[in-house]
Amino acid sequence: MKRIIILISCAIGTGVTAQIVPPPTIQRSNTTSRGLTVNSRKGTLIEKKIINLGKFKNLNIQKIVTKDISDNSSDTFLGIMYEYETFDEIFKKTLTIDKNELEKLIQALQMVEQKENENAGQETRYKFVTMSNIEFGSVYREKLSSWVNYIKIPSNHFNQNLLEFNKDELKELIAILKKSEQDI
Repeated sequence: MKRIIILISCAIGTGVTAQIVPPPTIQRSNTTSRGLTVNSRKGTLIEKKIINLGKFKNLNIQKIVTKDISDNSSDTFLGIMYEYETFDEIFKKTLTIDKNELEKLIQALQMVEQKENENAGQETRYKFVTMSNIEFGSVYREKLSSWVNYIKIPSNHFNQNLLEFNKDELKELIAILKKSEQDI
C-alpha cells in the first residue's frame, strides 16, 4: 500500500513539474552596417550614446557612438531610426551607415540632383543601396514629366517602408546628411 501511494505521488509530482514552462529567452542583437553585432564582444562594458542630428519625414537621423570601456576604443556611425506599425505591434528600428558609406551616399544623391536638373525625356531610374539595405532612389515618370525620389527601408518581408519626396526635399536630405557627415 505504501508503495502504491509513493508511486502515485511520484507520478503526480512528475506530471506537475513537467507542466512548468521555462521562461522564454530573448536574444536580440543590434546589427551595424557591416553586419557585425554590437553585443558580439562578451565580458566587456560597452557605452552607447545617441545624439539626434535631424529629422527627415518620419526618419530620425542620429549620431551613434559606441565605446568599449576596457580599452577606450570607440566607433561612430550614422543611425537612421524609424518606426513602423503592424496591426498589433509598433516597432522601432535603427539602421546604421558608417562614415565612408555616408560619403558615397551624399555623392550619389548629389549626382541624382544634377541629373534631375537635366531634362530626361524618357523614363530613367537611379538607385543606391547601403550595406544595411536602405535603398535611395529616383525615378523619372515620362507620363507625369516629373521626378519621384524615394527611400525604401527594409522592415520585414511582408512590409517595406517607402518614403516618397520631391526635388526640394532631396536638397533638404542632402543638407541634413552633409551636416551629419561633419558631426561624425
